[in-house]
Amino acid sequence: MIICVTGHRPDKLYGYDLTDSRWQNLKNIFKEKLIEMKCTNAISGMALGVDTIFALAVLELKKEGHPIQLHCALPCPEQCKKWNHVDIVRYREILMEAKTVKVVSDHYEAGVMQKRNEYMVDHSDIVLAVWNGKKSGTENCIKYAEKMGKKVEYIEP
Repeated sequence: MIICVTGHRPDKLYGYDLTDSRWQNLKNIFKEKLIEMKCTNAISGMALGVDTIFALAVLELKKEGHPIQLHCALPCPEQCKKWNHVDIVRYREILMEAKTVKVVSDHYEAGVMQKRNEYMVDHSDIVLAVWNGKKSGTENCIKYAEKMGKKVEYIEP
C-alpha cells in the first residue's frame, strides 16, 4: 500500500515548533494510520508542517522495525532555500534517510507545488489529508486525488 500526505503549512495549524504537543499528536495519528493501512511505501512532499511530521512518522516506524519506506517528492531543488537553519538541517537529514528523492521540476515556477502534488497522488493508492476545509493548495491536491479516483482519508486538524 502506497500512501501520500497533503496538509497545511505550520502557520495555518500549530506553528513552526514541531515539538508542540499537537504536532506530536498528529505524528502519532499518522503512525497509527500507516500501520492500520499496512503502508509499505509513504510519499512526503517535504514542505514544512504536515509533510515533515508525516516523514518523521514514517522514519520512526521504520526504526521500530515496520516494513515501510519513505519516498520524498520535491517540487524543485530550492524548496528549503528560505527556511530557517533548524528546518533546513531536519529537511536534509530526512532526505538522507529516504529510499528515493524525486525532484519534479528543475527550478521554482508557478504551479510547481501542484505538479509535485499530482506526482504524489499519481504514485499513491491513498491520500491522507489534514485539511481544515478552507481553500488552499491542500484543497487543490484533494480535488486532484478525487478526480483521479484515489481514496482520500481525512484527518481533522
